[in-house]
Amino acid sequence: MSTVPALQRVAVALFEGFTVLDVYGPVQAFASCRIVQPDGKRRPLFEIFSMASQAGRVKAGEGPSSWADWSFDDAPGYDILLIPGGFGTRTVIDDRAFLDRLTAASRRARVTTTVCTGSALLARTGLLDGRPATSNKIAWDWVTQQGPRVLWRRKARWVDDGDVLTSSGVSAGIDMALSLIDRMHGREMALTSARNMEYVWREGAEDDPFA
Repeated sequence: MSTVPALQRVAVALFEGFTVLDVYGPVQAFASCRIVQPDGKRRPLFEIFSMASQAGRVKAGEGPSSWADWSFDDAPGYDILLIPGGFGTRTVIDDRAFLDRLTAASRRARVTTTVCTGSALLARTGLLDGRPATSNKIAWDWVTQQGPRVLWRRKARWVDDGDVLTSSGVSAGIDMALSLIDRMHGREMALTSARNMEYVWREGAEDDPFA
């Protein structure tokens, strides 16, 4: 009898000025993963929620607002942490209280993922020191200044360092999320998720045309 994989939780860390696709690209990839149970019903492999310094409305850099389901302090347990980037990183990068919450949030997760300039935030926590990472190439100089001890890789669509995955700019987060799905549930599940989104997955982590 085949074993039904356990449901895994993805927590999205929000802040004012986050980039919409940094969040909802990976969210869609995770949400597109479903399996058929022994009773014939389909169920998701991932449960996704959002959190911020305080629960409630959080405005994206592109204009639309999202809703943080929980505060960092009150959020339930989760397996994967997703940290987006966006122009708002330029503000929260100097917010010590936010960075402290982000540090604690990452330590709670089995796997921490960042999209775009989200790696700058993780770098400022010190959790990337001595580890390989990448980020948005347009903001490269600014990002790398936030973590001088990070082993930055410019030519990388994403970097998988086990319990930490960092991705390049914006849409690269989708490729990174699919690679994590591949690792956890197999390539066919990742390809199915990509097909459900009508998305062409760049499977090579070093396939980076923007480097």
